[in-house]
Amino acid sequence: MKNQPQISSWMQQLLDEYTAQISLSKSKKTVEAYTFDIVNFLHYLQSKGVKRIGQLKAQMIVSYLGYQKSLDKSDSTLNRYCMSIRSFFRYLRITKAMQDDIMLQVSTPRIKQKTPYVPTVCEIEAILDIPTSLRDKAILELLYSSGLRASELCDLDIRDTAGYQILVRCGKGEKARTVPLTHGAYETIAAYIQERGTQPGPLFQTVMGKKIRRQLLSKIVAKYAKKAGIEGVTTHTLRHACATHLLDQGADLRLIQEVLGHSSIASTQRYTHLSSNKMQEMFTKFHPRKSKQ
Repeated sequence: MKNQPQISSWMQQLLDEYTAQISLSKSKKTVEAYTFDIVNFLHYLQSKGVKRIGQLKAQMIVSYLGYQKSLDKSDSTLNRYCMSIRSFFRYLRITKAMQDDIMLQVSTPRIKQKTPYVPTVCEIEAILDIPTSLRDKAILELLYSSGLRASELCDLDIRDTAGYQILVRCGKGEKARTVPLTHGAYETIAAYIQERGTQPGPLFQTVMGKKIRRQLLSKIVAKYAKKAGIEGVTTHTLRHACATHLLDQGADLRLIQEVLGHSSIASTQRYTHLSSNKMQEMFTKFHPRKSKQ
């Protein structure tokens, strides 16, 4: 791993054994994220003079999280650190490297849930109307049409397109799924492929014929949102808008779960929320004691 802090040999051995174990059940990206977090934690412990595993105490974890908080790390980032460290100490207890799981004595930081910004349908249409580049228009249409994650869109290959469906081969957890397309997205992608050509390779390419990266994708979305006069729009905003607008139109939550590729319905519920007006409208419409007009 690039720019990995140097840790002592006994720490490195524990880390190597841990990563080998979780690699059996977790995706490569998850393993890399956990490893990055734990290496930094172990490097902190080393800087505090910890020389053997028996010296580890719960207070050291609390101090580490406090140190990260002093660096203005967000609650969500601290929560991620907690998840990584908890997984590591659970492994140490299971393998008998430690007698107790000291992480059980540490409270996870509470995350203040912010209501995510969701553009209106009119605002989304304003963004989609701006691009003159078929590639960029196809990207925006697909992000909103099918709620793809940024990484999923970047990893698409031309062979993944099939009429009114698109195959996501590298979803979260490396699970493949087939996602439907709107008519507008289908037509735009078809026009883009006609311009691009049907030669094998990444569906969305740079001018050099390389796969687009997430950084470029973010710039594309931000550029057109800014031109439409709409602030705060990201690739994830379009994914959230897809889910929310489907729900507003009466789509079943299970359908939205399948489209977004969530393994748990609880994840879908966090992405989708109803405005108070929409909730009142649907409540009045469907409740058996609704007032007669």
